[in-house]
Amino acid sequence: MKPNEGRLQTAEHILGKLLEGKLKDMVMGISKFNEDSGLLEIASPTDPRELDIREIEGEVNKVIGKELPVHKPILKREEAEKEVDLRKVPSFVKEVTIIDIEGFDKRPCRDPHVNNTKEIGHFTILSLDRVGNNRYRFTFKVE
Repeated sequence: MKPNEGRLQTAEHILGKLLEGKLKDMVMGISKFNEDSGLLEIASPTDPRELDIREIEGEVNKVIGKELPVHKPILKREEAEKEVDLRKVPSFVKEVTIIDIEGFDKRPCRDPHVNNTKEIGHFTILSLDRVGNNRYRFTFKVE
């Protein structure tokens, strides 16, 4: 695991959830993480570049500042599908890790995450670029 991966992963969940509330019909795409930053690609008929990026950044940091516990139960697929959307989880996966940012967001994810949002640190959006037809890439870091 990369040193910041759990912090970046959890920040990406928060960013994605906030964007879902702002962009009608948005679909989260791929996420990638390196040593210093992460990226989240989304598909949206609404151009997120029309949003106030610093406002979104502030909202992410507000959620981080709430010091929310992050639960990571591993459930049998049949149990997990009662709690979260598993369309992106391959059918051969029989046990699913649910990332539950208490009271904020709950979704399947297999990657490492922090135990509390306070561990993420300060979140900054580095760039937002159009990368295709109705496809956009957020690049961000945590410090």
